[in-house]
Amino acid sequence: MPQLSFQGDNPKCEGCPALTMQIPRHTILDYEYADAPVDILFISDSAKIFEGQYEAFRPQEEDIITRELLRLEHDFSFAFTTAVKCPTITSDNLSTGIKKTCKVHLHDTIDHFKPKMVFACGKVATTVLYGKAKDDSKVRGKCDTMVTEADTEFKVVPIMHPFQVLAEPKNAYLFRTDLENAVNNELLGKATEARVPYTLATTSEDLDQSFVDTDLDVAVDIETTGLNFLQDTIHTVSMTLVDRDTGELGKTLVLPIDHKDAKLSYRIKGQFMTFVCDVMRNRKNRKVLQNAGFDLKFLKRYGVDEVYNIFDTKLLQHLYKEDVPKSLADLVYYYFPDEKF
Repeated sequence: MPQLSFQGDNPKCEGCPALTMQIPRHTILDYEYADAPVDILFISDSAKIFEGQYEAFRPQEEDIITRELLRLEHDFSFAFTTAVKCPTITSDNLSTGIKKTCKVHLHDTIDHFKPKMVFACGKVATTVLYGKAKDDSKVRGKCDTMVTEADTEFKVVPIMHPFQVLAEPKNAYLFRTDLENAVNNELLGKATEARVPYTLATTSEDLDQSFVDTDLDVAVDIETTGLNFLQDTIHTVSMTLVDRDTGELGKTLVLPIDHKDAKLSYRIKGQFMTFVCDVMRNRKNRKVLQNAGFDLKFLKRYGVDEVYNIFDTKLLQHLYKEDVPKSLADLVYYYFPDEKF
């Protein structure tokens, strides 16, 4: 990293609120001296001092990044930079004016490096790139495409800062998964679009009895109009046959229940729910649900009282790794990273 001082003599800093603060400011930007282009650019928050030099990441943090890249067994070129060029700027004093100025400098850096992928590490880096604070749970690990003022297009994926891995080793799993999935899917193009053929039941003749008397697992999912099982209704019940030994998917059947576009008669709707009851009471197989307690409350209200051999993927994930998010989207992200839904 360049030497920093209190001079702040870069003309693009003119008018920045940081100039009125008694903090060190940059005089040389990293894009003025670093080798380029690179495959991946990692963006930290602001510069840290280590052994008299300012660095984007501490050595221990760089080690975490380097180790995870080596796991991918691909020779990527990469570089480090900061979202904020002035040290000591944090999310607490990152004003709108500072964000605006720093985004100009950050885009200059991206124009120089021309990375194929950018990892925004932590809250400050994500905020500067997006121009505003983002809910971590909604953007972490997800890829967006951005364009600089100079028309350099780049892919950006917000991930946690490696410091969070040092502070809480349990975060290593999420950091590794986010980085690995982004590189494999977006950089190496390994992602495939998931397409599952299904039958939409409209009459009783569509009720496939192979779902009722089977040794195969049945994955069951419902969609509802809301979260209140006493007031809201079931849109659809979907079920898929699954070979537990091979993981191979079989038939998929979708039953519209109270879907506004289905317009089923009460007689057909009753036949559909009787079919669901028959599927759920089968003792020979497993019924696999995500957050089963939610689905079963709705199903019970619709008359499904007798259920056997429930396997809840949310609970299973908690038993396996309790300290990571466990939504259905999260589980797909962890275990089927090549699938795009």
